[in-house]
Amino acid sequence: MKDTKRITYGRTSVYNLNYHLIWGTKYRDKVLKGHVEEVLKQSLYD
Repeated sequence: MKDTKRITYGRTSVYNLNYHLIWGTKYRDKVLKGHVEEVLKQSLYD
C-alpha cells in the first residue's frame, strides 16, 4: 500500500482518516488460490 499521510484541515478540526480491511471466511478455508490470489493482492497493494 502507498504510505501517504494525508491530514485534512477543516475550519474547526484537523483529522487523518485511515482504514483497515479484513476479509475472513468461515472455518478459515483458502478461498482465493493461485493466480486469482496474486492478482487481488497486487490490486489491493497498489
